[in-house]
Amino acid sequence: MTHSNTNPAPSARKLAYQALYDVLEKDAYANITLQSIMGKYTLKKEEAHLLTELVYGVLRKYNYLLWIISQMSKQPLKKLHPSVRILLCISLYQLLYLTRIPESAAVNESVKIAKKLTHQGNVRFINGLLRNYLRQKDHIVIPTEEENPLLHDELTYCLPGWLIQRWENQWGREKAQAVFAALNETPRMTLRVNRLKTTKEDFLKRLAEKDIEAEDIPVLTEGLTIRKGANQFFTSLLSRGEAYVQSASSMVPVHVLAPKAGETVLDMCAAPGSKTTQMAEWMDNEGTIDAWDLYPHKISLIKRNAKKEGITIIHAGARDSSKPMSQVNGKYDKILLDAPCSGLGVLGHKAEIRWRRQEADLSAFPPLQKKLLACAAAYLKSGGTLVYSTCTLNHEENEDMIRWFLSEHPEFVPVDFTLANIKSSENGMMTLWPDEWNSDGFFVAKLRKVDGKQLTVNR
Repeated sequence: MTHSNTNPAPSARKLAYQALYDVLEKDAYANITLQSIMGKYTLKKEEAHLLTELVYGVLRKYNYLLWIISQMSKQPLKKLHPSVRILLCISLYQLLYLTRIPESAAVNESVKIAKKLTHQGNVRFINGLLRNYLRQKDHIVIPTEEENPLLHDELTYCLPGWLIQRWENQWGREKAQAVFAALNETPRMTLRVNRLKTTKEDFLKRLAEKDIEAEDIPVLTEGLTIRKGANQFFTSLLSRGEAYVQSASSMVPVHVLAPKAGETVLDMCAAPGSKTTQMAEWMDNEGTIDAWDLYPHKISLIKRNAKKEGITIIHAGARDSSKPMSQVNGKYDKILLDAPCSGLGVLGHKAEIRWRRQEADLSAFPPLQKKLLACAAAYLKSGGTLVYSTCTLNHEENEDMIRWFLSEHPEFVPVDFTLANIKSSENGMMTLWPDEWNSDGFFVAKLRKVDGKQLTVNR
């Protein structure tokens, strides 16, 4: 049976359970899961807000919520059915952080859902543990720094221990804790105004008409932050392609590349097309952008986004960008390589990555990034610009990668840049720190391929 958004919607808590089960047990992505639910059902504003808060809140605080369960349960966490764990987390999150919700509602709704999902023994267990928590909550205290410093930080900042140790060792405890805290802030919605279809001034007027408050992002001419009314935003304003939801940090690589009308540009790892369409807008929809990605269904997504935004210069195709294609050597004026990476900079709005990524996973990315950079070097024209970016804060994928590339490719030199006279690069490299930018952690490097004469001078 085909569903439509006129279907009677289950409760926000039931939908949150379904979403969290898919994310935690089936490795779905929270943002895509929520978009699917919002498209399937018409939710009242309050229900949509509660659903979003429960899903992202539980994912962000997941290890702390599990720790509380472990303190209350005689059964080990691993022996609890996933449905039981998730329902307990949903209730505990409400009891801890959503103080306007009555305690009875936070408990009873999970019990009601459990009755439809599992056997009576689990229902009694959920009900008993939650009511026991309400009696004992004032006595449940995490270990102090003196008692167990690592566990204290894990539960305070809701991050895995291996990552806490890694970043504290690399940056020092003070800087690391500032980043930890920033990653636990609820991200504000930011968006990019499509200047092919409207001006920022006109768009702000239409937002105001819908009682949506927004403000400029100082370093990004096309960027806005939604201060109030984000839940109302997913309406005709998005469907008309006048704006695109995109984090502030992820807009920066295109600013650094600065593509111009009439140029031939390559986006090597383009899906879902946020930076691709941003480049086309910078180019006033004049010139050519080749957009590659590995999977055909992601290419379809790029094409849909381009069509919605009124863009005609993007030519998207399924390509393995890590495999050399000699027929395009020396073709491109500018190349953007937004490389596949460990994603450690986006833990703020993709909280599920915290619990999926393992330290051993990090070694998988540099070999692929090296292959991609080697291909990019061949495809770029002499005098052309290459921008390499990642959404991670792992130096092996960032600074170390660029140093390796420059040592292997003496025909390239770093190019320093500034962002609106606020921040400057060093040796062509810049890290956007979450605690400084109120956005995702990002790394951006700008490199130029020089001709023979320039090469001699720069060497």
